[in-house]
Amino acid sequence: MFKWTNFFRGFAMGITETVPGVSASTIAMLMGIYERLLSSLSDLTKGNIKRALGFLIPLGIGMVLALLITANIIEFLLSEHPIPTMFLFVGLVMGILPFLWRSAHSETNKSFKPYHYGLIIVAFILIGLTSFIGEPVETVITNFNATTYAYLFFSGVIASMALVLPGISGALVLMILGAYHTAIAALGSFNLPVIAAIGLGVVVGVLFTSRIIRYFLKTYTQATYSIMLGLVAGSLLVIAPSALPDTFMYGLVSFFTFLAGLVTALTFGRAERT
Repeated sequence: MFKWTNFFRGFAMGITETVPGVSASTIAMLMGIYERLLSSLSDLTKGNIKRALGFLIPLGIGMVLALLITANIIEFLLSEHPIPTMFLFVGLVMGILPFLWRSAHSETNKSFKPYHYGLIIVAFILIGLTSFIGEPVETVITNFNATTYAYLFFSGVIASMALVLPGISGALVLMILGAYHTAIAALGSFNLPVIAAIGLGVVVGVLFTSRIIRYFLKTYTQATYSIMLGLVAGSLLVIAPSALPDTFMYGLVSFFTFLAGLVTALTFGRAERT
């Protein structure tokens, strides 16, 4: 039996997935459905399909609808006001770091060991290096071929991990991979081939990675969070605006959008804690 109250929960989760910084899994925690989400995804791979779909279908419909509605807004902001919008994203990403730090320690009640800091540094460097590889993250792909669709599919697979990893946004992962602007443009123009390529990657990724990530979160909690911290911190180098505001007022607007993102993420983090 479908639980249609999950439609509204999915809608809230879908809104966050268009914005790099706040993850859908964090919103699921806030609404008290995170464990149910993980168990339902696990049920799909174990054959308990009817029970899983009763929870996941309304949730998925809500998420898809939210993505379609908010994509045009985000696309407009990125097109007309890219610098303040990117500063908003930077604020959101910075604000999620304290949440990840607290989660790493509260789950085990232990302090980081030296090798945990090493994992943070390695992950930070690896993600930071991606800002020097390939196309800029602002690029929208316009020439599509088999290789491009394969790239978008695997981007969706990797981004799907954000659904089960608190603190990491699927939009942020797509931005790191250079596919975010293409995905937003596709949602805004309803480009079905691009949406299908990324969406299929997300579905396949969720089915095959959810149990793996659950295992690492439970078995190697601090090491997993260490890598997450490094990835999220390093992503700041990737999503930081390539140019600074050219006027005082534009700089002031950018500062306030950064502050808005920071406060929003910190608020979500504190709410999840209580």
